[in-house]
Amino acid sequence: MRVAYDITSIDGQPSGVGNYTLHLLTHLLAANSGHEYMPLSNRPTCPTPLSAYAAAPASRAFPSRMLWMQCVLPGALRALRPHLCHYTNSIGPLFSSCPYVVTIHDMTLSLLPGYHPWRKQLLVRPIVALVARRARQIITVSEHARQDVIRVLRVPAERVSVTLEAAAPCFRPSPNDEQQRVRAAYRIAGPYVLYVGTLEPRKNLVRLVRAWNALRRAGKINQRLVIVGARGWQDGPIFQTVRALGCEDAITFTGYVPQGDLPALYSAADAFVFPSLSEGFGLPVVEAMACGTPVLISSAPALVEVAGGAALQVNAASEPS
Repeated sequence: MRVAYDITSIDGQPSGVGNYTLHLLTHLLAANSGHEYMPLSNRPTCPTPLSAYAAAPASRAFPSRMLWMQCVLPGALRALRPHLCHYTNSIGPLFSSCPYVVTIHDMTLSLLPGYHPWRKQLLVRPIVALVARRARQIITVSEHARQDVIRVLRVPAERVSVTLEAAAPCFRPSPNDEQQRVRAAYRIAGPYVLYVGTLEPRKNLVRLVRAWNALRRAGKINQRLVIVGARGWQDGPIFQTVRALGCEDAITFTGYVPQGDLPALYSAADAFVFPSLSEGFGLPVVEAMACGTPVLISSAPALVEVAGGAALQVNAASEPS
C-alpha cells in the first residue's frame, strides 16, 4: 500500500505535534511492513531520518501550511496516487478524492477559542470540522481527547480511535556528568523546578510565575524556575509578569532546547511542573516521569488521565493551589 504521510508539522525545531509526527513515521518505517510511505511537506527538504524519501513538492507561493494543503497538495496527490493519506495535525485538503485518516490532538480551538489567534479560529476551525466528517477514521491521543472530538465535532464514536503517545527512548535518567554538562550549557546553577513547552497563554505560565514567586518570597522553596520552550503566540505577558515581580535573576528562559539535551534537564530538576489549562495528551509529563523526575500537573482531564495517579495535582485556575 502507498501511504502519503503529512510531515508539515516538522520543522527545524520540532516539538509537540512535530515530535509525534516524526517519531510515528520513524517507527512505521522501521517496522518494515511492506507499505510505501510518501512524506508530504510544504518545505523543500525533509528532516532526518526522512531525507532519503521524496516528498510532495513545496511551493514558494504558498509558505502557509494551510494554503499549501488547499492549493498545492490536491494536485500533488493526483500525481502521487497514494492509496491512503494520513494527515497528522487536524487539517487536510478539502478538494481531494484520496481517502484519508486524520489525527486530531485536542479540541482547544473550539473549547478555548480565546487562547488561539483569531485567524486560526476563523480559518482553521471550520476546516477541522469538515476534514473530520469526511475522514475514514479519526485518530486522537487520549480518551479525554476522544470524547471531546465526538462531542464537539458530532462524529460517530466508532470512527474515533485512541493511539496514546509515548516518550522517546532517549528519555531516561541521565548520569551526573551529562546533567552537569547541560546545566553549564544553559547556565543553570543550583536546584530548580522545570517547565517544558511552548510559551503561550494556554500553558498558564503567568499564573505559574506568580505562584512560584509567592512561594519563593515566603521562604517555602529555594529552587529557581527554568522555563524551556520556544516563544509562542502572545507570550509577552509572561515576560511582563517576571519584570513586574522583579524576579528576573531567579528565572531562566532557555528558549528552544533540542531533544538530545532534554533528558538531562529533566533528570537534574527537583520537580517538573506542567500547569496547562487544557491538553490533548501532555507529552512532557511522560518524558519527565521516564527520567525519574517528580511531576506536578494541573487538574486538566487529559493530564490526569496520562499521569495515571503518579503526579501531584493542582487547580490550574488558582495561584494558592
